[in-house]
Amino acid sequence: MYAKHSAQGPAASPTPSQSADATAPPGPEAKIQISYSQPNDFLNTLSMTKYSGATVLATSPAGSNGTASVVRFDGGAPTWQIKVEPGMFSEMPLGSSAKNYAVSEVKYGTVPPHFVQIVPDLGPPEPLEPDHFYIFSVTRKSGSISYDAVKVNVDGSLTAYEADPRAGSSFRLCCNLSSDFTIVAPPSAVEAPASPPDAPGP
Repeated sequence: MYAKHSAQGPAASPTPSQSADATAPPGPEAKIQISYSQPNDFLNTLSMTKYSGATVLATSPAGSNGTASVVRFDGGAPTWQIKVEPGMFSEMPLGSSAKNYAVSEVKYGTVPPHFVQIVPDLGPPEPLEPDHFYIFSVTRKSGSISYDAVKVNVDGSLTAYEADPRAGSSFRLCCNLSSDFTIVAPPSAVEAPASPPDAPGP
């Protein structure tokens, strides 16, 4: 079975009685759910890339699930990356049990125990930005890789789809992409004006 992860949100703002997480950035919250299809598998690397825009290139039937869309994302800046802590051997990180590394949920900006942050070099990552897109990539020790495409909406909520990479910065998103997922560019300011109704013909 193909292992998948998903992003969820938004989370309610913390109340004064709640302890604030010093490593988590303010703003919308994303939690990545991670599952494993092989025994003794664990998380190796989790990364996130930020994009400024998205365009639907094509749509196609996705069986009983509805319609899948191939979307090209514009921009592409690494925003956050964590990896399992270095160990004595490449096959197993420091420690005797893979269970320590088979995390089932990762909160954006919070480094789980037994992991280290690679991007950014210092401090927490930038907050999630409304009207931007993010690709979460999860790589497991077994080599299994899964992706999610996430849009941060203006109200701070998140819209997420399972994603499969295509050429360049394009991904196949499944399924039934909402009509407001992509950002529609405004009409070009240099577009030639239409002729007035009473303009004389040639």
